[in-house]
Amino acid sequence: MTEMDMSTMSGIWVAVVIPAYNAGDYLAQTLQSVLGQTHKALEIIVVDDGSTDDTALICRRFAARDQRIRILSTENRGVAAARNTGIEASKSNYIAFLDADDLWHPTYIERMLSALYSLPEIWGAVYALHRFIDSEGYCTRSGSSLNARDSIFSRHLVFRFVGNGSGFMIRRAVVDKIGGYDSSYTRQGIGGCEDFDFELRTAEHFKIETVPLGLVGYRSHSAAMSSDRSRMARSLLAVTERCIARNPQLPAFVVSCARASANLYAFSKFAALKDWSSAATSLKHIYHHSPMLASGILAKLILSKAKRTTRRALSKVWPPREQKQKNLRKFEEIDPLVPLVGGWSRFRTKALLSRLSEIDRSGKCSAATSSQEA
Repeated sequence: MTEMDMSTMSGIWVAVVIPAYNAGDYLAQTLQSVLGQTHKALEIIVVDDGSTDDTALICRRFAARDQRIRILSTENRGVAAARNTGIEASKSNYIAFLDADDLWHPTYIERMLSALYSLPEIWGAVYALHRFIDSEGYCTRSGSSLNARDSIFSRHLVFRFVGNGSGFMIRRAVVDKIGGYDSSYTRQGIGGCEDFDFELRTAEHFKIETVPLGLVGYRSHSAAMSSDRSRMARSLLAVTERCIARNPQLPAFVVSCARASANLYAFSKFAALKDWSSAATSLKHIYHHSPMLASGILAKLILSKAKRTTRRALSKVWPPREQKQKNLRKFEEIDPLVPLVGGWSRFRTKALLSRLSEIDRSGKCSAATSSQEA
């Protein structure tokens, strides 16, 4: 990008929409990560979604020091409705979403806007990768390093590249085309994956760029929505099925992979809760779509059970080893250029990704390619 382009981009306003419900423990850190952005033309909208703690007080304290911050207060309606309230109140042509307990690297907006700004209008969004952080802001592990760009609809349906709601920036044209976030999941008691639903609907009509750097600190803690494993599992399954129903043109291969992937995620959540009935249902669906994957899961479960039994037997003979203290670093201390490593499953293979890439390139799955040709 030329010096003139950089100068022009610095004057482009970006709306930052932050839904906040009882976010008092982390909101100050989140807002500080926004105020510390190298890109300063920000319209910061915090939607207080019926909080009963000191969320509103924290917002007012920050707003008194920085006029870019606006606070909107609503009754508690869920994260999707809160995001929609923020979108409707914003005026900028670019909109970025940030959950009230997550963090951004200082260069997040600058890098995201730079990636999307110079691309044609058919490129509707850009996403970044993330690192997991704990309640104190220390990085515990990397998110997946897998990413894709261009027309990514079928790949995203299977691989879920974004991974959270705080790493996605869109042009306003996306909302004009597809509408906002779907709040019906919350009304049905299965809220949690509305961001994935929004990303998929974006990918159905637009190309998507990626900034493959760990620019988002995705906080994991007991009060987070994602900590409700059963609800997250059922939410992802519902989002996947709605997407499949909405796109009857999807090849059977993509549908099969998507259902196997969603049920693999659900199985892991149900198994962790020892909800064996729901886990067995998901495993049945996995077997239907991928017998080899299901067999591998069963073998892993048997091996894991054997290891636990062995450890319990040995612990009666030898005392447990002292746990080594992990050398953790704060999110803001990590160079964003340090690469992320790994994915989360053998289900993510290069061969599968290659085949899905070919399907995306063919333009048969989404409206993005056909819109460009028209």
